[in-house]
Amino acid sequence: MKETWAVLETEHYTFHYQEGSLAAKEIGQIAAEQEDCHRQITEKLVFTPRSKITYWLCATRKDLMEQSKFDFETNGVTFTDPDDPQIYAVYNDECKCTGFHEDVHAIMCQYANPSSSAVVEGLAMYFDRVWWGIPNDRCTRVYLEDGKYEKVEKMITDNDFFYYQVSDIISYPIVGAFTAFLVEAYGIEKYKKLYHESDDMAATFAQIYGKSLTEAEDEFVKEIMGRTYSAEEMAQARKELYS
Repeated sequence: MKETWAVLETEHYTFHYQEGSLAAKEIGQIAAEQEDCHRQITEKLVFTPRSKITYWLCATRKDLMEQSKFDFETNGVTFTDPDDPQIYAVYNDECKCTGFHEDVHAIMCQYANPSSSAVVEGLAMYFDRVWWGIPNDRCTRVYLEDGKYEKVEKMITDNDFFYYQVSDIISYPIVGAFTAFLVEAYGIEKYKKLYHESDDMAATFAQIYGKSLTEAEDEFVKEIMGRTYSAEEMAQARKELYS
């Protein structure tokens, strides 16, 4: 990269940003917001990570791919080395890929490495709370009503299914809503125990929660279908998700 990179050190981050970029103009705000995200994540999870997070704020997806040497263009990616977690994020007028999601990955890779990608992404989406501005639970309700819902059990126990057979437009908000359901119904400590699983997710889930994934998912679906949303809220969700 020929760009000149500046550096800002904060308590929990090392930010790299291109001089003259939008990130350079807003670096103080970015740093403050990410430190607040870090505080909220670690307080909720009652976990203190040992390593600072390195952020590379890239002007475009192409810049991100070139800087990170990642396989394809994307808005954000985290390299989860627990001793040196690094986040590459696009930051421009159209896309500001900061906030909770990648930071959850960078923090939690220092806690455990579960075998299920859906559990990893579900926790990040739990903190995000929304997908394209629509709450995860409302996205899930839309997919249930429209016949587009995919089984949580299948996504949690089959990484190939989660990543390659289901669109992230559908998978991410559903696992985020399911994670919220588990945390709110059964507490964060049980989810943290689940996060330590590294072999058989279905068996570990049943041991921790005293019920199968299928039974928990049935409870989750019933809870989502029992919620009340206005016609305007559902119409807005469909517009954002299907446009």
